[in-house]
Amino acid sequence: MLMRLAIVLAALPVALVLHLESSTIAPLLIVVVLTALTALMPGSAGPALLIGYAALATAFADGHPLRLGVLIMIPALHLIHVTSALAAVVPVKTKIEPAALKAPARRFAIVQAITFVVTAFAAVVPSGAGIGLVEVLGLGALTVVIGVVALRI
Repeated sequence: MLMRLAIVLAALPVALVLHLESSTIAPLLIVVVLTALTALMPGSAGPALLIGYAALATAFADGHPLRLGVLIMIPALHLIHVTSALAAVVPVKTKIEPAALKAPARRFAIVQAITFVVTAFAAVVPSGAGIGLVEVLGLGALTVVIGVVALRI
C-alpha cells in the first residue's frame, strides 16, 4: 500500500505543473485519471501512459525547455516509474523494510544526478538555428562519459 501511496504523491507535482502551465483543466483531469489507473494497477500500461502524457504535454507547452516546471517533472516522473515498478511486484499488504529500498533509492539518485549534470550542460550550450556540431558532439560525449562512470558506481 505504501508504494501505491508513493505513486500518488509523486504524481502530485506533475499534476500541479501541468495544471499551472495549461489554460484548461483537461491536463489535470487526465493526470488524475492516469494516476488512479497507475496506483490501482501499477503493472498495467498506466505508468507508461502517465509518464508519456506528461512528457508530451510538457514538450509541446510554451516556455523555455529548461523551465522550473520541467526540472520538477524530471524527478517526479522518474519516481512514478520506480514506485510503479516496485508496486507491480510487491504484494499490496506486504510490509517493506527500509533496507529493501536502499538499492532502488541509490539507482534513483544516480540517474537523477546524471540527468541534472546533462541538463546543466544543455543549459549552457548555445541554442538556435546556428547551433554547432561541436556543441552537439560535446553533449553526446558528456552523456557517454557520465554513463560509463555510472556503470562503475
